[in-house]
Amino acid sequence: MHISTYIKFPVLIAAILVLGGCTKEKCTKTITTKIHTPILMALSDYQASIKSEAPKEISHTGKIYVKDQYIFVNEPYAGIHVIDNSNPSSPQKVSFLNVMGNADIAIKGDFLYADSYTDLIVFNISDPRNIAFVKRIPEATSYPTDANGMIVGWRLKQDSMVIGYTVKDTTYCDCSSDRDMIYFASAEVAASYKNQAGTGKGGSMARFTIAKNYLYTVNSWQLKAFDLTDAANPAFKSLQTFNTFIETIFPYGEYLFIGSQSAMFIYDITNPAAPAKRSMVTHFRACDPVVVEGNRAYVTIRSGAICAGNINQLQIFDISNVDSPVKLSTTEMQNPHGLGIDNGKLFVCEGQFGLRFMDATSISNITTTKLLTGPDTYDVIPFENQHRLLVSARDGIYQYDYSSMINPQLLSKINVVGNPY
Repeated sequence: MHISTYIKFPVLIAAILVLGGCTKEKCTKTITTKIHTPILMALSDYQASIKSEAPKEISHTGKIYVKDQYIFVNEPYAGIHVIDNSNPSSPQKVSFLNVMGNADIAIKGDFLYADSYTDLIVFNISDPRNIAFVKRIPEATSYPTDANGMIVGWRLKQDSMVIGYTVKDTTYCDCSSDRDMIYFASAEVAASYKNQAGTGKGGSMARFTIAKNYLYTVNSWQLKAFDLTDAANPAFKSLQTFNTFIETIFPYGEYLFIGSQSAMFIYDITNPAAPAKRSMVTHFRACDPVVVEGNRAYVTIRSGAICAGNINQLQIFDISNVDSPVKLSTTEMQNPHGLGIDNGKLFVCEGQFGLRFMDATSISNITTTKLLTGPDTYDVIPFENQHRLLVSARDGIYQYDYSSMINPQLLSKINVVGNPY
């Protein structure tokens, strides 16, 4: 496997260069930060680890995806829990797909696409109890991120794979900028940091989506398009770059809605192989997932450790003219995360503050019908026209019946084992 020794979009400077520069200037202050050191695994061992296993308990919840009667729950950087949801009151785990470094998935027909560190992995899920590995596409996605930073590249041997990193504090003298930086142990690295037939449905926090027979993936600064005409063999077609931190992607009709820390972007996929930017709506720096229904886009903007900013809002835009979206309303929130919409019924995850059920049918009167406190919620997927909501929360996977938005009923919960906090 070849891993690039340089990155095309650097905004960070390798520590050795900064330290070298400081020896020639007066140091005005010292700063404590993090050094990331790579953890390597033999490529053969890494590939052997990618396999279907017996069902297991969920230790941590991540992103969620639904396809037919199955729920797919990402356990961050560990793999994917496959759950038979034929009876929403009693969902049953049927298998676990061991995929190190996984954060996102998408499904078309019998094929599941998952990231694994930098790679794109293809599986055949025709038998969800015994999922089969199909192929690995090296370096197709991105390096993983977390609150400490992001692995952006290493000088490696051909038979090695980065599977993680250790973090330690270090102190350096600051003789230039006040900008936040992360320094890496390798001085050679500097970098920046609606449902279609046959496909499933992801949540608003997704970085993978499928539209018009194409798989679209976003990483921190790129949008990539893969042709799925041969579903077992995704073919890379194009790459778009951004100058802001990209977070989420949501398909609707002929468009992709892309959330970032500084803007919402709308891309036209009339030509699915080459998405074209139509417009963008900027906002103060914060995290920004988006969902769409009809001619309205619903965006949550939140502050937090890696999101920066101090704004927590729900913003709704008229996208009748995709070239010039117009903000219709702003509603103050507590700490909104993922969201979902179903025929004017809006669901907003408020993180540690719970789950908000909202009536968004009247743009002049957006109201909360119920705030469920207790679960620390992350993302949701409404089962359209079924009055059923799937929720990923820190302590488990919930399902609610929202036939009554004033009094939603808990159908089931799959618990996280151990202490999720």
